[in-house]
Amino acid sequence: MKKFLYLLLLPLIAVAFSSCDDNNEPIDTKLIVGQWEIVSADHPEYTCIYNFTTQNQNTWSWGTLTTYYLTVSGNPVYDKVYSWHISDPQNDDTVYLETTLQGELDSDDAWGNTDYFIVEKLTSTEMTLRRNTVGDSRTKIKFLRRNDLKLP
Repeated sequence: MKKFLYLLLLPLIAVAFSSCDDNNEPIDTKLIVGQWEIVSADHPEYTCIYNFTTQNQNTWSWGTLTTYYLTVSGNPVYDKVYSWHISDPQNDDTVYLETTLQGELDSDDAWGNTDYFIVEKLTSTEMTLRRNTVGDSRTKIKFLRRNDLKLP
């Protein structure tokens, strides 16, 4: 009788432990839209802002990325414009982000201006991207949400 009871309890315990694992939840890629500040001690004299935008709610997986630097006085200085695309977590466990620099696409290598990332973390307040490039798959870029900025 005890063996039968154990056999009934084991599946329940397994389900309870597996349901507590938060890593199985897919990333909500719609959270990428907005302003993000790179968290880095490399350049304390300025702050880099990534501003991800889309045309509308139906185009949530691609759009325009504009980068700005905030000077010590708080004034934004325009940097670059990229197009971006993020993969759908419903199709793959790994979420990929591609950014392509605009305006320099006439080079010999059309994809040479494209950077590839794996989205390791994306919440309403934090984002972590890891480079997905041959020879550099360890570099991580950490961001914090900044919706308080009025950018040009």
